[in-house]
Amino acid sequence: MGLFDLENHLIFYRSYHFNPVNVRIHLLCIPIILISAIAMFSPVDVIGASQPFINMGSLIATTYGLYYTALDWKVGSPCLSLLVPLSYVFKKTYMGLTDEKQQSFIYAALGTHVLSWLAQFYGHGVHEKRAPALLDNLLQALVLAPFFVAFEVAFYLGYRKDLQKKMDNKAGKNVLKFRQQEKSRHK
Repeated sequence: MGLFDLENHLIFYRSYHFNPVNVRIHLLCIPIILISAIAMFSPVDVIGASQPFINMGSLIATTYGLYYTALDWKVGSPCLSLLVPLSYVFKKTYMGLTDEKQQSFIYAALGTHVLSWLAQFYGHGVHEKRAPALLDNLLQALVLAPFFVAFEVAFYLGYRKDLQKKMDNKAGKNVLKFRQQEKSRHK
């Protein structure tokens, strides 16, 4: 699948997230994972950057936001306009803390990050009964997961219902095929 093949990216991701409970867990945890990653990396300055607000967190936020905007500007632009200011807020907050509080800031972001990952693994193991997408395509799962969540919100608001229907139909066939393979393997 191509780098800018939005439909197939969404179908791939939906194929691993079909159970409603697992989807709800992901809708909550994926944004937390991305936001906590931006928070953790915001204190890390980019070597050679003259501005403290050009940091690893802002680079992650900008890269994700620009890529999402290139995939679909109507869903990507709000992501970009949310992520980049968040990286600024995290850096500003971190810079205003004492050394002791800075360490707590990082630990809080890390703890939230880890707990959100664990919740997702729980969702896959208990509810989806399927390994997460990241085991089949790590990069695609890490980069596209937040955009999948953004599209779930957009679908809920009525945007691109045609794409949602196509994605759900093709992913449903993929899930059915996976379940049939699992059944035949366990016989």
